[in-house]
Amino acid sequence: MFGAADPEQAIIQLEAYHQEGRGERAEVMASALVDQLMAQKSRDDATQGILVKGLRILSAVLNSRAKYKRARVMIALLHKHRNKHGKAVGHDLAAAASDYHLAGFVHANAGKKGAAKKAFAKCEKLQPGHLAAALDTAEQCGHSKRLAKLYPLAGPVISRNGAYILEIEGRPAADAKRVGVVLGGNIQVDIERQIAAISSGEQAANARLQAAVDSLVPTHDYHTYSTN
Repeated sequence: MFGAADPEQAIIQLEAYHQEGRGERAEVMASALVDQLMAQKSRDDATQGILVKGLRILSAVLNSRAKYKRARVMIALLHKHRNKHGKAVGHDLAAAASDYHLAGFVHANAGKKGAAKKAFAKCEKLQPGHLAAALDTAEQCGHSKRLAKLYPLAGPVISRNGAYILEIEGRPAADAKRVGVVLGGNIQVDIERQIAAISSGEQAANARLQAAVDSLVPTHDYHTYSTN
């Protein structure tokens, strides 16, 4: 299907189809690309990298189209070929964590809660402080201990791009309202209070960032002198 076409360009096209919701077309094209690359007995590092990207897209598309059995097969191949590629060029831990995050959803959707829990845990192990994975573990598998442990590290609620999130700095964010629902009690009350305060302007949209900015502003302006 791809012939002499630039494989990198094919990946960009596949990602676009997936984001646009053109799942059937994305599945057909991703399957063809993966089959074509898998048939090559000898792949250089660049080609292996394209295969990994193709498997990643195909796994996500199959999951979105509720084809969970095949998605689980593709996820297993993704882990295998990503590790192979990583040994050759260096491991990308953030990408690996994202793959295990996706795997958690695939396994959960297939009714394999044990496998889902392990995948989400692997994601958080590769990227400690991955609040989003901890939240998904709680919602998909019913295990909220990790989320409860990470929550205090997140700091105040942040308003970003129209969403309210909790974020451990440098790690993927989690939806604040969903965290509140899962943890409940005083935590939910406090999260809802912060959201209301941000909406009314009583709390900064990003209090942590604002505090950092404020710390850079000198208390006294030593460059101002009296002219009297």
